[in-house]
Amino acid sequence: MKTKKLQTILVLILIISMAYGSYNIALKDFRLTDKNYSYLGGLTWYHSAAGLDKGFQKAQQENKPILMYFWAVWCQYCAKFQTDTLGNPQVKKILENDYVLVAMDLDVDRDMANTYGVSYPPYLIFMDAKGNVLQRVPGAVDAGYLLPIVTQVRDTIRSK
Repeated sequence: MKTKKLQTILVLILIISMAYGSYNIALKDFRLTDKNYSYLGGLTWYHSAAGLDKGFQKAQQENKPILMYFWAVWCQYCAKFQTDTLGNPQVKKILENDYVLVAMDLDVDRDMANTYGVSYPPYLIFMDAKGNVLQRVPGAVDAGYLLPIVTQVRDTIRSK
């Protein structure tokens, strides 16, 4: 009887330790990297609903499209997407120079996710400065898929 209780306690400790370790590893990979809210892709983002308001103002002033990126701490696909796709030199250069970037934590910014019909990360929504949705990209796509989209959306906004 005592052995069974001890085994149960040890198993619970092991499960809790593994969950804690996995959570910390996930936070290490997905946490904002500095006070400017940069992600692993090395891009600087506005964040939350207040950031989206600032993003719309900046987009109107500079005639740029907005890229809204929904992510989550627990999303393992987000880490690869951030490093491989958003961190791709060609994609990153266009996003840095020609876009206003807004990131939404899916767990924190649930109202925004509901407003835009987003239920899972990673998810990208391209908008004009008036908030009209131009393109949606659900899932962790690769840079080869995303590059023509960021180029096309940018060129559409520039031509107006």
